[in-house]
Order: sequence, then structure tokens, then C-alpha cells
Amino acid sequence: MADLHTYDPLQIVVIFRGIQISGYADGTFVKVERSEDTWSDQVGADGEMTRVRSRNRSGLITVTLVAGSPTNQLLAAVQQEDENFSTGVGSVMVKDLNGLDLHTGESAWLVKPPDAEYKKEAGEREWRIRVKDLKSNSGGSVL
Repeated sequence: MADLHTYDPLQIVVIFRGIQISGYADGTFVKVERSEDTWSDQVGADGEMTRVRSRNRSGLITVTLVAGSPTNQLLAAVQQEDENFSTGVGSVMVKDLNGLDLHTGESAWLVKPPDAEYKKEAGEREWRIRVKDLKSNSGGSVL
């Protein structure tokens, strides 16, 4: 019999500059990605292939919150502080308490204020956090 694994979205923890983010939107609410592939390839005219390693370890963490989340104002204050005084760099962590996924970076900052969209529903705010050296372990949910 196959093992049973559990996933609980409430067990996904994101902390940026000491702020534990909450008020996630429905659907994809956290996305972690490296800026470049670790390996690319170069193929010559004769078909010879060379594997090319990228040393770029930067990444992007995108967090989508409901417009009414109090975390929006906390992140807005960090973004404004950074824009005014260049003091918005800090650590970031995304951890799945269900399992082994852990994504961290010591130097991270907000790329820009989120776009604002107003419609019949309350809407969402998408915050993008750039990470200089994104360390990732995508071990999956194992509990």
C-alpha cells in the first residue's frame, strides 16, 4: 500500500524581514523560482553539444495576498522605506511545515509596489521579492 501524504496550505510559512505574511489569495499564493536555469546547452553547427552552467543563483518569490490583508500595509511600509532610504534589504524564508520544502535568502528586497486593480470583488495584491542568492530544497510534502 502506498504512503499517504498530507498537504495543508495553512502550513506554508513566508517570513520577509521579520514579517510573517498572511492573508493569502485563493489559488497560487506563493511561487518560488530561480532567475535562470542551472544548466543550459550550446549546440554547434556540427551538432556537438556543450552543457553550460549558470552561476546566477538569484530568484524571485511571488506572494499573492487578498487586498484586505493587513500584511499589505506592512509590506508597503517596507517598500516605501526602501525607496526613500535604501534600507529594505533583509532575509526571506518560505517553508512548508508539512514536509521538506525550504527556500531561503539572506539578501532579499521588494521589487516594486504591487499593481492595484479595482473591480467588483476585493481583488488581490501581488508582491514580488527578489532574492540575491536563493537557496532551495524542494523536498515535497512528506508528512
